[in-house]
Amino acid sequence: MTIAAVIFWASLAGAVYTYLGYPLLLALVHRWFPRRPVPPWVELPRVSLILAAYNEEAWIERKLANCLALDYPPDKLEVLVGSDGSTDRTEQLAARFADRGVRLCAFSPRRGKMATVNRLVRQATGEICVFTDISELFDPDAVQRLVAPLADPRVGAVTGNHIYHRKRTGLGAGTALYWRFQRYLQRAESRIDSVFACDGTIYACRRDLFPYPPDDTINDDVAVPLGIIARGRRVVFEPAAVARGEVLAQAERFLQQKKRGQAGRYQNFARCPALFRPWPLSRWWIFISHCVMPVVVPWLLVLVLLSNLVLAGSGQPLYVGLLIAQVLFYALAAVGYVAERRDWYLPPVAIPFYFVTANIGSLCGFWAFLWGRQRAAWTRVEP
Repeated sequence: MTIAAVIFWASLAGAVYTYLGYPLLLALVHRWFPRRPVPPWVELPRVSLILAAYNEEAWIERKLANCLALDYPPDKLEVLVGSDGSTDRTEQLAARFADRGVRLCAFSPRRGKMATVNRLVRQATGEICVFTDISELFDPDAVQRLVAPLADPRVGAVTGNHIYHRKRTGLGAGTALYWRFQRYLQRAESRIDSVFACDGTIYACRRDLFPYPPDDTINDDVAVPLGIIARGRRVVFEPAAVARGEVLAQAERFLQQKKRGQAGRYQNFARCPALFRPWPLSRWWIFISHCVMPVVVPWLLVLVLLSNLVLAGSGQPLYVGLLIAQVLFYALAAVGYVAERRDWYLPPVAIPFYFVTANIGSLCGFWAFLWGRQRAAWTRVEP
């Protein structure tokens, strides 16, 4: 019983720290760090927009029109589209924009997103590379806002603000709350030191610092910032640089996305062991608390439940009550799943449903990474 109690309280403390303790500490600590002044660019840098595409015929024309309409000097903006062995009309549709300066690079055979991005960066001429997904659209001033922090030579990369269109679904409500929470953390972390992951829909880095991760990398938006941080530069969040898109509408698609993302996290941890060294202390604290602990939480939740089952057998009211609370929480998540399947909008169950689904996806991601089942080549997850 003593061992079970230690496992229970230690695991519960780890989970609570991740989602409550760390944000509260961050709210206190970040105020001790002065805002870092960012000098303006003497002259706006040349920017290369990097678009990796695979079977994007439904979105490619709208995305390219959006890129060409950005409020950025046209003579300092190039758009590169890399088709990773597309089998639909993606390449034909992108080729229609050639007379407007869009460069199409058709790659074959298919090798995956990271390989495509690496090839495009090697062909880019911009001082800054901006990475984005095909289905998300930029606000007109997004690129100007995104490159502004890079006027500071200590900053190597910037991640933007991905805003989802609101949907009256459990996933929609859960996703909106989750990203508000993440943006709060990223604002504070940027003030202290660095964020450790970018948003794949909108981020930028200096081309001469691009780390060229291995072609089999699953998550470019984690591997790239980690590589830049390893070179001693900061990665910051710019909330005014906005990309907009749709939230995933089905739990199965959300689970698929989460599984891929978490498999990529494990892959990057294995490839960047130096980040686990506790120095600089502030950077290590952010890395462990916001990058590592959320991946550990699903395992802690399993330990909390199993140890609570053992402890509840003693009949102690505290542990019986905590077990009932856990069962009710997971029951609400199950109701949320049923509601999502039947298109019912039940806000009270949105958070348990989103939380449990995300953590199941994380567990699946671990096994996908362990058995090598998650490949670098990607398939579009439709909204």
